[in-house]
Amino acid sequence: MANTWFRQRYFRPEDGRAEVAAGLGRLVGGLGLDHYSFGLHRRPGDPAALCQPGGLSSWPREWAERYAARRYCLLDPVCDLARRSHRPFFWGRGRFLRAFAKPQRRVLEEMTAFGLLCGLAIPVRCARGGVGVLSVAAADPKRLRVAGCGEHERLFAAAFDAHDFLLGRAGARQSGGANYGRPAAVLTVRERECLSWTLEGRTAAQIAAVLGLSAHTVNRHASSAARKLDCANKHHAAVRALREGLL
Repeated sequence: MANTWFRQRYFRPEDGRAEVAAGLGRLVGGLGLDHYSFGLHRRPGDPAALCQPGGLSSWPREWAERYAARRYCLLDPVCDLARRSHRPFFWGRGRFLRAFAKPQRRVLEEMTAFGLLCGLAIPVRCARGGVGVLSVAAADPKRLRVAGCGEHERLFAAAFDAHDFLLGRAGARQSGGANYGRPAAVLTVRERECLSWTLEGRTAAQIAAVLGLSAHTVNRHASSAARKLDCANKHHAAVRALREGLL
């Protein structure tokens, strides 16, 4: 259990922006990838405020400055799909771009001049409608596939942690405090059991067999825990509960 993916951390909850950025850099470098970016976005339908300030990124500086100055977050096809998708996806030129308009395709085409040829995006949804997006990039599609398919669990854990870090900072700015005002959750025994087995990769049916419940009841407990923890799904809730010492 000591080395399982959900127990790995690349930064601590009390770390500042520099430490978090360095931790994400170590993860990406260790996977043989080149760059990363994580940003918060508001719910779809609010285009005037899709891109929140204060994201984390190792994109080349010139590209990051151009992206911000031209407000490419409003056109970026990766951000567009991430706001609409609940599943990770690979992005790059070619087939991925066919479903997007010409101005959106141009954004991704410009990225290639900075070595950002292809990548993997992991959306992390918040129960209140927003979404965080971890995007990792590489110049070599083969390296990206190996990292995305072989080490995806580590990327998921890092995405959850980065999401909680930025969400906490955003809330602290609004409240003037050190946290974003979410009271400590109190989980029932069944909720904790369901989340613990979820961390082990068990499906609802498998958890039901272990606990002597129906799959419907397992999902109900997991959903209840997710609401208490302000998470959009049971996987994020399981990681957050572990991080907060609730499991």
